[in-house]
Amino acid sequence: MPASFSDQLAIVAELLREVTRMEQGEKRHSASPSPDGYERELRLAGLAQRIAQAYTIIEGVLAYVARRIDRSPVTSQNWHKALIARCAMAYEDPKRPTVISRALSEDLLELCEFRHVVRNVYPTRLEAPRVRENLRRLGRTSRAFDAEVKTFAAGLSPARRSGRKQSRR
Repeated sequence: MPASFSDQLAIVAELLREVTRMEQGEKRHSASPSPDGYERELRLAGLAQRIAQAYTIIEGVLAYVARRIDRSPVTSQNWHKALIARCAMAYEDPKRPTVISRALSEDLLELCEFRHVVRNVYPTRLEAPRVRENLRRLGRTSRAFDAEVKTFAAGLSPARRSGRKQSRR
């Protein structure tokens, strides 16, 4: 587990590079002749997996906030969605501002649900328009996430940015 929030920001920077590669690859693919059915299914399943993995990186940063900054990991049965909801609100003990906006949380919920489909539904049952829609969503969401977590990080004290415990007064 990365030791500081600065490490988390580096992970988000790498995520942005990967999302850009995915978008460029999809643009190149859409300009080329369509492959046969099986190749198309494999490519679509691979793209869906990469979208799901990219969302998992975002979720990991939010989980870091819950564990290391809030000092209270989310453990409910529906913890994926609860984590997004918590990070879209200010936290009181210890006090911290929102990590992400409500608008971003809605896109993250959609990506979370898409990841669930990718992980639990046979990949050949994926629909190309939905996969491409989620690639577009991932593109805008990852860029917004980068901006919002940088703003959040700028408001953290040096001790909280490093993940060290603060003494309560």
